[in-house]
Amino acid sequence: MKAWYGRAVLYVALLSACVVAIWPPLARNGEPGKIKLGLDLRGGTYLVLQVMPEQAPRAGEAPIPRGLLAEVIRALERRVDQLGVAEAVISEYGRTGDQVLVQLPGIKDVAQAKRLLVGVAQLSLRIVEASAPTREELLRPFQDRVPPTLQVLEGQGTATADRVFYLVQREALMTGRDLKTARAGVGDHGEPNVQFILSAPAASRFREATGRNVGRPLAIVLDERVTSAPVIEQPIGAEGQIRGRFTPAEADELAKVLRAGALPAKMRYLQEVTVGASLGRDSIRAGLIASAAAMALMATFMFVYYRLSGLNAVLALAANLVILLAAMAYFDATLTLPGVAGIILTMGVGVDTNVLVFERIREELRQGRTVRAAVKNGFDRVWITILDTHATVLIAAAFLFQFGTGPVKGFAVTLVTGLVANVFASYFVSKFLFEWVLRKRAVASLSI
Repeated sequence: MKAWYGRAVLYVALLSACVVAIWPPLARNGEPGKIKLGLDLRGGTYLVLQVMPEQAPRAGEAPIPRGLLAEVIRALERRVDQLGVAEAVISEYGRTGDQVLVQLPGIKDVAQAKRLLVGVAQLSLRIVEASAPTREELLRPFQDRVPPTLQVLEGQGTATADRVFYLVQREALMTGRDLKTARAGVGDHGEPNVQFILSAPAASRFREATGRNVGRPLAIVLDERVTSAPVIEQPIGAEGQIRGRFTPAEADELAKVLRAGALPAKMRYLQEVTVGASLGRDSIRAGLIASAAAMALMATFMFVYYRLSGLNAVLALAANLVILLAAMAYFDATLTLPGVAGIILTMGVGVDTNVLVFERIREELRQGRTVRAAVKNGFDRVWITILDTHATVLIAAAFLFQFGTGPVKGFAVTLVTGLVANVFASYFVSKFLFEWVLRKRAVASLSI
């Protein structure tokens, strides 16, 4: 009897902790509460990007160098942090080894996010040797050849329609890697610009280099294009400005990209899918309706076919659902629309487990066993079968998680968690409920 009360306290404490972990599972306006919602339930955008190699790979070679994709993912994570998107997912996509999946739940300005993600933003400051309105005029003193230590870059002039060609040194005085921080600011005449601060070692080198080149133009080069070329009036220390024809929004985006760091490779978009917030709420509503309908139909079947013992199955099924949702909240898992399908499938597996147990109890009763003995034998002799069936599905779910993409992994996560919860709820909780009914009196018959 003491052992029974001990288990009662343990089970009640466990289920109470699970309820606390998921209450309330959803806050208002479809925003996630203690259970994180995936992009397909919350709304947002997911993008498939492809890394573009500098040179086309040869036959039999990997599409991009080894390790480059990991560097790209880290750079994209830094850029997504600048967007302020919570619970974004950035991961390798497909089997080619050169694609990245970016999920941005709740994102509103998709165009800004795309610009921020794929802008290479390779910044460098270089000394200008000469400038001219045409490339031919620029290279005329060099017999139409670019010296090996110099480089021709195009930039903008003082007027909007102007194009200016600059002959700059290949060796940069400073690059984006030397930045400590960058932010959008306003110039002396109210024009938007980007103000940056260099790291201490870079600031010392930059001050010395600009001191040697006072009076010469300094090209501010962004992604191989000169945004401006102001004259160095005095040695420049740790702080500087990037001027150009920026709007306030463009200056802010450039500052964010510079803070996040340059991408190690160029990228292009392969696919874009946007899910509206209203569609996400519709998906939640549809998932809840489907789950409630499945629960109601299964409860009706259990009550009709197994009579009062069907209540045992329904309570075990409810415990299974509570434990599953609590586990997802505790382990910070994300609930997706395929995950909802996994929950519904888990409920079906839970009912199947109860059917195995109840049919075994019926068989024991037909053989003349007492109610207590029938219940005990029914659970004990089905235990191995329950483990066998669940282990088989767990193996399949493990392969889905290992080799599947995002939506398939969401389905596999809820299925695995639900199966583990089902073993506990359909066997231990259900057996405990029968023992609770039979604990104090002798029962001649069982409504099953």
